[in-house]
Amino acid sequence: MSTILIGVDASERSEDAVAFGRRLASASGAHIRLACVFPYDDTPSRAANGVYREFLAADAENTVIRQRAALEDLPAGRVSSCIVANYSPPRALHAICESEQPAVVVVGSTHTGPIGRVTPGSTAERLLHGSPCPVVVVPDGYRTRPEQPIRRIGVGVDGSTESQAALDAAVELARTLGAHLEIIGVHAANSYGAPAMMGGPGYDVVRRDIERRQKESLAAALASVRAGADAEAIALAGDPAERLIERSAQLDLLILGSRGYGPLRSVLVGGVSGDVMRGAHCPVIALPRGVKAPLTELFTATTSTARP
Repeated sequence: MSTILIGVDASERSEDAVAFGRRLASASGAHIRLACVFPYDDTPSRAANGVYREFLAADAENTVIRQRAALEDLPAGRVSSCIVANYSPPRALHAICESEQPAVVVVGSTHTGPIGRVTPGSTAERLLHGSPCPVVVVPDGYRTRPEQPIRRIGVGVDGSTESQAALDAAVELARTLGAHLEIIGVHAANSYGAPAMMGGPGYDVVRRDIERRQKESLAAALASVRAGADAEAIALAGDPAERLIERSAQLDLLILGSRGYGPLRSVLVGGVSGDVMRGAHCPVIALPRGVKAPLTELFTATTSTARP
């Protein structure tokens, strides 16, 4: 069975992460693993303090028990937990991802950002630059939203190989969840500009050419997913990050690819995806670069184990 790894601590942002993880597990039939990291170094040294370690471990265990209470409606066999001693939560979560290979890792936003927006804290930020599996960042306050299934999924596309992988993942997710899919393309309005007195086509000609190519690209993307998927193409103009953030207010989930360079099989957010991850209204999944089917593992469980 596939696994959803959720990084938890005693904060409300962890409650947000658990709330989303629960919805995803209910829809997919996946197993949930709660991971709590407590600040201690197990490397043998003269500064070791076994009593203090036991106290920290017990506190972490209590944190897991409290967070696990929100998952009581899931079968007991589908929820597990682990506590890890490490001064760096992102390093510990990264190590778990490497060893256990979960389908996704879910974390909450920092409590200092706007309520209802994704604002990654230090743990999420570091996971977004190197995680070997997809990373989900959940908006602050998500735990207070009405209980409802994931019915509207968006995916940002720009014609790159990475966005095609994101589209493929979004199609698979939408089909499995029975959700409506928005294939969103944004062309920057400032791409029309040119220096004064510069020869060449006028602004209107350039704008029409860009819009035509965008429509053709989105039409091709939509045509590739028509079978078995409820999808539509959305063409927007303006700053790509701003338009995607605005559109996210109408979505239950947004999927983005990594930037087009850097290590393969790692999450590496670029300028646009990084800005969107810091301002979206809905949970955002950032996918590793170079993985053709990054969310396939999430739905390896049989449909009979999934809840409606």
